[in-house]
Amino acid sequence: MDTRATAVDTSATGEVRGRDDLLVLADLTLAEYLRYLASYGGAIAEEDGLLLFAGAHRQPNPYRNGALRLSGELSPQEVLRRADSFFGTRQSAYALWAREHGDRDLESTAGEVGLHELERLPELMLEQLPDYVAPPEGVEIRPAVDERARNDYLDLVADAWGMASMPREVAAKVFFDPDSLNVPNVAAFVAYYEDMPLSAAMTLVSHKVALGCQAATIRRPKPGQPLPRSGPPGERRGLAQSCLWAALELSYSELGAELSLCQTSGLGAPVWLGLGYRPFTNYARYLVPARPAGAR
Repeated sequence: MDTRATAVDTSATGEVRGRDDLLVLADLTLAEYLRYLASYGGAIAEEDGLLLFAGAHRQPNPYRNGALRLSGELSPQEVLRRADSFFGTRQSAYALWAREHGDRDLESTAGEVGLHELERLPELMLEQLPDYVAPPEGVEIRPAVDERARNDYLDLVADAWGMASMPREVAAKVFFDPDSLNVPNVAAFVAYYEDMPLSAAMTLVSHKVALGCQAATIRRPKPGQPLPRSGPPGERRGLAQSCLWAALELSYSELGAELSLCQTSGLGAPVWLGLGYRPFTNYARYLVPARPAGAR
């Protein structure tokens, strides 16, 4: 059974979309992103309003190994039973996603069975392309249209998560396959200074929405790596913001986007809020430890 909900009509009308429409789009675009990541070496099971997705690596990255309920068809107990069975055969931990706007019962059950809550992610909305964000002097914003830029993007994400020493072939399984940037509905950009990558951001366009993803900036420069000069006090010149603006501009002008959504961590929030995104719901994630199939 195909559990992908029918997209709501979000044609440009000049009016701010209603919250109910935004909630539908939030679920649709999140689910599409999870399927997109899993399509590179992973696996998907989707039935009765439940999306189960596994990545190519067992590391419980919530975007690579997890369960997302998209409707109320299944009870929380049945959601956990099916997810345990799916991941039990893989001997993998996973993240249980819970929507603030539709999964209160699932959240209650997660607490009752003692699952550890990971960081709760706000869902943000941007109605139109923000003002241009100029990068610092000497910084070049390049589209990730070649192998080097795509690999640099992956390296930046691993570095941002404190995993810079992870071999690239492993990082590709934990975070994303660089080849996944080479699809028509992705806009990805990398910031370089003196030909060395510093930051990156991307969008995945579906349902006329540009979903902001994978914004990352290096934690600290490599020995001897030059950095651009900071701008005047109060001037907004973030590297990730410049990359994201470029991705949004392409999404709106060529890929059919009419608004943008994203989820963000507390660490990444300033990038999105600085461009004008505003929160309207959130997603909880609970870590479910690995257990044998049928153990629950």
